[in-house]
Amino acid sequence: MKTRAITLLILVLILGFSCSEKKDTIKIGLLDGPSAVSFIAMIDNPPVIDNKKVEFIIHSEPLHIQALMMQGKLDFAVLPTVMAANLYNKGIDYKLLAIPVWGTLYLLTNIPEIQHLKQLQQEKVYLFGQGSTADVLLRSYLEKNALHHIQPDYSYSSNAELANAFLQQKIRLAVISEPMVSLLITKDSTISILQKINPEDTPSNLSEYTFAQTSFLVNSNFTEHYGSLIKAISEQYKESCDFTYEHPEKTAELLVKHGFYPNTAVSIQSIPRCNIRFSYAADVKETVMEYLRIFHTFEPQSTGGNMPADDFIYKLPSK
Repeated sequence: MKTRAITLLILVLILGFSCSEKKDTIKIGLLDGPSAVSFIAMIDNPPVIDNKKVEFIIHSEPLHIQALMMQGKLDFAVLPTVMAANLYNKGIDYKLLAIPVWGTLYLLTNIPEIQHLKQLQQEKVYLFGQGSTADVLLRSYLEKNALHHIQPDYSYSSNAELANAFLQQKIRLAVISEPMVSLLITKDSTISILQKINPEDTPSNLSEYTFAQTSFLVNSNFTEHYGSLIKAISEQYKESCDFTYEHPEKTAELLVKHGFYPNTAVSIQSIPRCNIRFSYAADVKETVMEYLRIFHTFEPQSTGGNMPADDFIYKLPSK
């Protein structure tokens, strides 16, 4: 009993110290590419909120951001929505705060006469990452449209290899995300977008904002003590997202300035294809869940075996 009492006392002291420890930095983990585009105004001029500096931790691979989340080292993070749901179902306690990026996957071809997949006979579509967002959505699309003569191919081990093969005309069709799409089109005029990969076979005249591809997440521990800061960060981030399409030329310059794009010609093309629009997850909950349901139905393990519960989505306090 005495040992147990001492252990409890130590835990109380540790928790008390943790709660009283002053937090002077807000850490946001995000991905190179469209996520960085959405944050560019904040990256260029990092805000100080309630005397707390905002620090950006940028990686090119989602797994690096995921590792930091699992270690509890991030207050906010940007990840593919499917990966975010998977982590939630594995007990990594981050909540979905907003959707900032609405679809950046495109089916490219270097065959000028091809206007639709139905024109093809036996053909392979190359993509990186079996079980990835691109893979599940492509296979879902092919199945729904009875395009059984077209098969996904995972021969290339990275998006860079995939893009290089395209430039060397070793492959004819590939699913690729921004900003690589704009880079390829700029380098090779024979490469064009055959179609955008949507979660459903959505007519092109409908809203483009049906693809909740990317999530902005908040650490649950952060929600317990910093509700007003979450609101302030969210408002700043929304302004940054708005900035990208309200001031595309300035956005393009900043993207080059911070090394995300090689030149403004590429970045100015890429910005609209990133489909950036900040929406609070609580306001688009039905869209988010419908999107995740596609993955859960088609490949249940992609979401961690279950659909996330309602508390996956965080709603800002009304006051």
